[in-house]
Amino acid sequence: MKNYSTSLFITLAALFLINSNVFSQETQPQALTKEQQTLLKLETNVKKAQDKVDKTLAKLASADSLINAAIELENEANSNLDIIENEESAFNKDMSTQMKELDKTRKKASDEENKAIDKEMKALDTKYKAGLKEFEKRYAAENKKLQTAESNKSKASEKQKQYKPVLKDAQAALEAAQEKLDEYQSKEE
Repeated sequence: MKNYSTSLFITLAALFLINSNVFSQETQPQALTKEQQTLLKLETNVKKAQDKVDKTLAKLASADSLINAAIELENEANSNLDIIENEESAFNKDMSTQMKELDKTRKKASDEENKAIDKEMKALDTKYKAGLKEFEKRYAAENKKLQTAESNKSKASEKQKQYKPVLKDAQAALEAAQEKLDEYQSKEE
């Protein structure tokens, strides 16, 4: 009976070890072959190189759009400066004409009328100075737009200078990785 229980115990232990070994092998993923690992590595290299090219192209596109926006802003500012210049010229002519008319009437007027004309001339002069200040503000705003446009162009061109060589290198790396992958795939076939 002692021999029987010992042999039963050994048999059960052996079955347990075999079953646990079988279950542990089923849960482990299958190992990739050397060829599969090499192919996976080459495909990963191509994907990484493509990602780098895509990111660099996106940065260059951003720089291009910044340049386009700067050009639009510059054109708008120049157009507005021309409009302001024309309005200021018309304003100056109008004020000059009004002052000349008041000066003419002043020469023919009596002392009391001259006082009233002097008040009108002072009011006109105040209006003229206020108008000039308004034109100066508008000029300053448009000049600030021009400075912003120039700054944006400068930044964008620096980005382009920075990323164009990076793009060339990334494209060369992509071509090399793709060639290696194609070469490996053609060897397998």
